[in-house]
Amino acid sequence: MNKREDKKEAILLAGMDVMKAAGYNGTSVKDIVDAAGVPKGSFYNYFESKEQFALDAIEHASAEGRANAAALLEDTALTPLVRLTRFFESGIECATNNEYKQGCFLGNMCQEMADTSDDIRNALDQCLNKLTRMLAKVIQEGQQSGTFKSAQDAQVMAEFLFNAWEGTLMRAKAAKSCAPLQAFKSMLGTVLN
Repeated sequence: MNKREDKKEAILLAGMDVMKAAGYNGTSVKDIVDAAGVPKGSFYNYFESKEQFALDAIEHASAEGRANAAALLEDTALTPLVRLTRFFESGIECATNNEYKQGCFLGNMCQEMADTSDDIRNALDQCLNKLTRMLAKVIQEGQQSGTFKSAQDAQVMAEFLFNAWEGTLMRAKAAKSCAPLQAFKSMLGTVLN
């Protein structure tokens, strides 16, 4: 990365932390630049608007999420069930470490902005579709190897699991508890068989 890209990423990461805590509507450009320690004019050198910032943040979170997911889901030395379990255990660990405060950045943005901005809604839909396709691939491998007995379409199962996971994260935030996350994990093998 060059200096300009480094500065943009620093603003992006600082602003994402604020947006994770306060939401899109609860975050101003001033909040973002204050968190990044840069003048307000610097924000507009990198982002034409707060909405563009959010779009870049969504892409950053999605790319990071896909990279983390790939590390957990593409290890074919492990069974498909172990890979899926590790993927969701990673999310449980993250939620627990954050004391159930933040949930999923992409999921939170969906809840807040899907009805407000078509650009943000479309970007979120594309990102979440990429993640569910990664899950579907593992489910399909599990079906082909006989690990998973369900004959349900792998993509449909992936959509169900991912949507259930997002709801579980919301429930954990409301309960400030790991119990919903553990309940999800305990049902994973049952759903797939």
